[in-house]
Amino acid sequence: MKSNVAKRIRLERLRQNLSQQNIADDLGITVAAYSNLERGVSDITLSRLFQLASIFNKSIHWFFEDDVKTVHEVQGVRWHNRLNLLIQDVDKLKIKISRIEELLTKKGS
Repeated sequence: MKSNVAKRIRLERLRQNLSQQNIADDLGITVAAYSNLERGVSDITLSRLFQLASIFNKSIHWFFEDDVKTVHEVQGVRWHNRLNLLIQDVDKLKIKISRIEELLTKKGS
């Protein structure tokens, strides 16, 4: 997740045509320290995220939108796969039931 947040920060900075120096100055840190945040080398504190959200005019949730979407997509795929497996199991059971019914019919004749 940290690397995804760092990527979003970098891409937004570039999208807004801001330099690392611009952001570092706004944050009150060195360019090297900011670069470490943007590359995911340093951990980003919650207070730093709030500062960045303000600078970029974004909500704090914006930093995590892709991660949440990815989690939902992965969970959706998992449920879809589980559903397919259950359908296959039901189909196998139907075949077994049909065979048992055939055997019972033959024994009854």
